[in-house]
Amino acid sequence: MSEARETDQWRRCFVALAPDAPSRDALAALDVPPNARRVPYAQLHLTVAFIGAMSFVQGESLAARLAERTAAPLSPFPPAAVTKIECWPGRAQPRLMVAVLAMSDAFTALDWRVRSLMGEVGLPLDARAFRPHITLARFARDARGVPPEYALREGIAQALPPLRFTSIVLYSSTLARQGARYEALASVAV
Repeated sequence: MSEARETDQWRRCFVALAPDAPSRDALAALDVPPNARRVPYAQLHLTVAFIGAMSFVQGESLAARLAERTAAPLSPFPPAAVTKIECWPGRAQPRLMVAVLAMSDAFTALDWRVRSLMGEVGLPLDARAFRPHITLARFARDARGVPPEYALREGIAQALPPLRFTSIVLYSSTLARQGARYEALASVAV
């Protein structure tokens, strides 16, 4: 765990799966629209649960529980297929370009375990349904759509190899002018 900061809690925390290097390479090789900012290679991840702010005690407790009870039953985490590349919420006013992964029993089990552990340490649960995806690029708030000359090619997702994951990570995110920067607070191999 990182050292205590000037506040009494970590902010903008989330639990994510970290892809292995070949998976990151495949994702980083994908074309992104010219009006989008690519997510840096080292920050590519699949968010399992967004937490928000949490106390240091909750963070340390969650990290310990993830190490004890989440990773072992899921080791090794099975490869996951990318089903499509999309702009969310849509091409007309995009915010994100994402690689959508097929929902699987392994993702369902991981989602349930992480939510259970969050509840055990007193963290609120996100009401949104879990949708496995990796954000590839972000658009400015005032983006006026995906340029017409840029088309998400059919079959691009099917050409990607199944993605593999090395660890489940508890991250803290700090917003900066250049985009969010992530700090791994704890990591457990899967």
